[in-house]
Amino acid sequence: MGDPAGIGPEICLKAWAELQTTPLVSRSGQPIALRLYGDLPHLTGLASQLALTIDPASVVHCAGLGPYPRGVISAAAGKAAAEAIRQAARDCLDHRLSAMVTAPIHKEAFKQAGVNFPGHTEFLAHLCAQPHLPDVRMLLISDDLCVVLDSIHVPLREAIASLNTSHLLQTLRIAQTAGPLLHTPSPRIALAALNPHASDGGLFGDEEARILEPAVAQARAEGIPVTGPLPADTAFMKALGTQPAARSFDLVVCLYHDQGLIPMKLRGIDDGVNITLGLPFLRTSVDHGTAFDIAHALRASPASLLAAIRRAASSLP
Repeated sequence: MGDPAGIGPEICLKAWAELQTTPLVSRSGQPIALRLYGDLPHLTGLASQLALTIDPASVVHCAGLGPYPRGVISAAAGKAAAEAIRQAARDCLDHRLSAMVTAPIHKEAFKQAGVNFPGHTEFLAHLCAQPHLPDVRMLLISDDLCVVLDSIHVPLREAIASLNTSHLLQTLRIAQTAGPLLHTPSPRIALAALNPHASDGGLFGDEEARILEPAVAQARAEGIPVTGPLPADTAFMKALGTQPAARSFDLVVCLYHDQGLIPMKLRGIDDGVNITLGLPFLRTSVDHGTAFDIAHALRASPASLLAAIRRAASSLP
């Protein structure tokens, strides 16, 4: 359900209602059942306000800590969101669920609740550490663009300082595993450069020659079809297109959060989906935040959540 003080529960209920009229099926046509993890009294009360119905038997009740004032950051809301994630992840690991779709959380509410992870990606990696912490990366995908991030929720200064060949090579390897999500056995990868014009032969920095090019050379030696480092503007231009035939690349590996998120969100957030690569189960999510500023209005669109749910369904056998 995401953070209960934001739009997460609202879009979950709206998406649920829409999917009752257009049932989900897997790639092979098998019907897919839905469960909603969250605070049952909160969800039931919200459903009544929205004039929607929900079957309580389809809700896995987690952490009844409400009420949660809309648009207000609180430890109770952060704890409720974390508990829903924790229980759903446990059921995925125990093979009671085939995939997990998450509504948005609020990072400050997480912090107030003592959940010391900057986002879903890091929290889920921690929950899946059995016994080792999985090496995960964030993938964002829409109908016409796909990006994978080398670093996620860290300050830009730290993302640049920590850039290294070994980590980037592992990112390229993980990006290659996204083939089934992109319906291709071997996705064509563009690596976006760090500096303007990919440093223009060292005029604007040495990271391309010192860090990025060795990672590309090793990835190619392993059979990974990666090109770059390319100037970021060129990489996105060549990777953008509504049809695969119109694109030179299937995805762009980006070196820091906003390098990938800005072009994704400029394309619109309604069909954008966040996927965590490297987990032992499929996890998709919306490509937007908790929208505390409109949570009280009950006018949030479930479009991105529906896209995340449908993307998960279409990826299941």
